[in-house]
Amino acid sequence: MKHLRIARGFSLLELIIVLFIVAVIATFASATFDTTLKRARQQSALSELVSLINFARNSAIQEQKTVTLCPLTPIKKCGSDWNRPLVAFRDPDRTKSITNESQILRVVQLNVAGHMAGKTGIRNYFRFRPSGLAEEAIGNIVWCPEDHDNRYAAQIRINMGGRPFVSKDSDNDGIVEDAYGNPVQCT
Repeated sequence: MKHLRIARGFSLLELIIVLFIVAVIATFASATFDTTLKRARQQSALSELVSLINFARNSAIQEQKTVTLCPLTPIKKCGSDWNRPLVAFRDPDRTKSITNESQILRVVQLNVAGHMAGKTGIRNYFRFRPSGLAEEAIGNIVWCPEDHDNRYAAQIRINMGGRPFVSKDSDNDGIVEDAYGNPVQCT
């Protein structure tokens, strides 16, 4: 009587093909996950910033006091490093500094991977009058991901009315434009 041998397992060729297919799927999944993660970080930063700007403006209106929004230096004066904690505080004398802790309305440290730059002309702050207007302190804040990929950059503009606007990609090139129609650049 002849013995039949039953093959068990995979051949080397089958194993290589399966591993190749798994590697291709993992590559696409990884790229999609990376994009999703960058968009989520961008949206989180935008949401926190818009919320803080609206809070500062509304506080100025409700309290009928000037409110300043800026990154603070260790000596509690407005500084230019927008990656430091951002502080909204009562600033009735317009000194751009905190002399008493009771002036502080809200402190926000963005915990999303990225960098911010405030473009406020000659100023390093945004200021809201009791009317809510930000006439003399307008500008924008640009958020960029850690890898400085312009496709994931975001910009919030603050107009004279003190309202924040999130920049859009109007020409569909994948990069948002500033107020002049130029692509926002991560530097």
